[in-house]
Amino acid sequence: MKWGYPYDSMRKTAVGLAIGLSAWVLASGLGRLGVFEDQELSTYDRRLVAAQTAGAGGGEAARDDLAIVEIDESSLRLLEPTFGRWPWPRIVHSAVVDFLTRGQARVIAYDVLFVDRDLRSAFPLGDSGMVMSGAESDAALVESVRLAGNVVLAAEAVFEGSSSDDTQAPMGPSLPGTNFDPGPGFFVRPHLRLPFADLAAVSAGVGHTVLELDPDGTARRVLPFVVAQGRPVPWLGLSAALVADQVPASAVRVEGSFLNVGEARIPLLAVPAMDANGDETPSRQMLLRLQGPYADQDGTRTYPTYSFVDLLRSEDLLLNGAAPLVDPAEFRDKYVFIGTAAPGLKDTYASPFGGAAMTGVQLHAATVDDLLSRRFMRRATVMVDALTTGAASLVAGLAAVMLPVGWAVALVVGVGVILVWAATAAIGAGLWVGVVTPVLGLALATFGGTAWQYFVEGRQKRLMKQLFGRYVSPDIFAHLVADPSSARLGGERREMTVLFSDIRGFTTASEKATPEAVVAQLNEYFSAMVAVLFRHQGTLDKFVGDMVMGLFGAPVADPKHADHAVAAALEMLRELERLNAGWAAEGRPTMDIGIGINSGEMIAGNIGSSTVMSYTVIGDAVNLGARLESATKDHGARILISEAVRSRLTEAVRVREIGEISVKGKTKAVMVHEVLGERP
Repeated sequence: MKWGYPYDSMRKTAVGLAIGLSAWVLASGLGRLGVFEDQELSTYDRRLVAAQTAGAGGGEAARDDLAIVEIDESSLRLLEPTFGRWPWPRIVHSAVVDFLTRGQARVIAYDVLFVDRDLRSAFPLGDSGMVMSGAESDAALVESVRLAGNVVLAAEAVFEGSSSDDTQAPMGPSLPGTNFDPGPGFFVRPHLRLPFADLAAVSAGVGHTVLELDPDGTARRVLPFVVAQGRPVPWLGLSAALVADQVPASAVRVEGSFLNVGEARIPLLAVPAMDANGDETPSRQMLLRLQGPYADQDGTRTYPTYSFVDLLRSEDLLLNGAAPLVDPAEFRDKYVFIGTAAPGLKDTYASPFGGAAMTGVQLHAATVDDLLSRRFMRRATVMVDALTTGAASLVAGLAAVMLPVGWAVALVVGVGVILVWAATAAIGAGLWVGVVTPVLGLALATFGGTAWQYFVEGRQKRLMKQLFGRYVSPDIFAHLVADPSSARLGGERREMTVLFSDIRGFTTASEKATPEAVVAQLNEYFSAMVAVLFRHQGTLDKFVGDMVMGLFGAPVADPKHADHAVAAALEMLRELERLNAGWAAEGRPTMDIGIGINSGEMIAGNIGSSTVMSYTVIGDAVNLGARLESATKDHGARILISEAVRSRLTEAVRVREIGEISVKGKTKAVMVHEVLGERP
């Protein structure tokens, strides 16, 4: 019976759980960083689009009792000859309100600020020859709003006090229309700028237009209420719904993490908002469950949309007994939102659906759509997100430790796909479950488990590789691992330095020693010399008998190859003195060495057959290095270098000029120097 198998399985299970738990904690911390929060927002948008495309929201479409009237580019262009550039006289807006009143719209929400009176004494109405004063224009709008009885106007909640004159609506004990007190926790702005006094007095209500964008500049949430000058002011879209449905103040109340509006329960999101100093302050916000983009690929709008100029012309045609461009009956019992859509008027925002930016009026319409349909988006609780991350991390940790790497990765990828699918389905059902942090947990746990397999379980396999790597230098091994294509016949020319070191007088002294003792002493010597080579960025080319051949500047380029070669030679002598002292104390024979060094152009590469090859160098410069090593005996020197080496030295070294000597294989004499040591 194999007792080790259950123990090994239990050990791996414990390790996998520990790795999963660590990944859980680390992913939860990383998920709070801005870069990953931005990624979560981005993935939310993709899942929202995917859910809408797949009909994961139950197949519900945007409501058809909502309509948007856009003050678009064509309206600005076509009305400029008659009414001048934006902002237009209030008489223009008066006519559109009259048209919508004629069509018996359920409510008219006007997302345009009418804070100050028009103080112009007179202005022409195009080429008609008619002249009107600003006061008359304002009075026309006041009368139209009064007759409509269902117009909700925009109010501006600001951080700094207004410098407007006393024509602005005074802040009395209450706001126009029904005043609501939903409870604490809503964002505060110190000041509120209402429409001018006469207009505010006849409006059915007011609504704020403060919008808090996410860090990536996208509009996904709104502030249901903003407290300004101590008064809770509803979001313009919410205010329109409250006015249209005549919701009493008592029916609007915060309960826990929900805002009750009549029978509807709006999930509230606790998201900090920025105050005037740029500091975050607590606020209760509402996630919009957007039903579509500003317009789809074929130009179809999410909500029926009309150009402002078409409604204005239609009212004029009706007053003159002609057929209108737009039938006012199209607005019967509809929630109508009027606002700017031209990019230059700066009321457009990035959409989670991408493409064209959404207008502010679409956000107001989307708020009413959510409210009337009882169809909301809520953020999963911190506990749900944490448990999702924990489950993903633990599964990945166990898989990465207990399964082969390939199978573990496949399983983790499968879990990731299921996780993203489930999170997308949840978005379709109105629940935003975080996906970036769980995926982080998957990745971290997989990495941790794989690393454990490599560093712990793979130790024996690596040991075999290390044994093979002893036959070549670590540099060559790393070079070949990084670039396997270099393990081929042929090579490359490169500027480098070669070092030859040979033992003197050891053969005679070791004749009385056993072969085992000789080999052991040589191995000790070679180990020390190779270590010196590696410390100076050298590469061991080969051992030839008791000679060491080292390379500097190959296979990895080294601009100071000559300096490193000379420094290695000097340290070899010091290391040999240390070895000799120990051997003498043990009664073993000592040895001496001669070293020859040359620099120049050499051919370096993997040379050999297709089955056996070694990394080495060839060339005339290599041969000269070997000849210099042989010449050390003739000149009583321990280190000889060529003029090519000396001229390349950048470090201070004491040398003695030997002079020109003749070497085998050279027709011309070679200038040679003896290295005496490092210059103090």
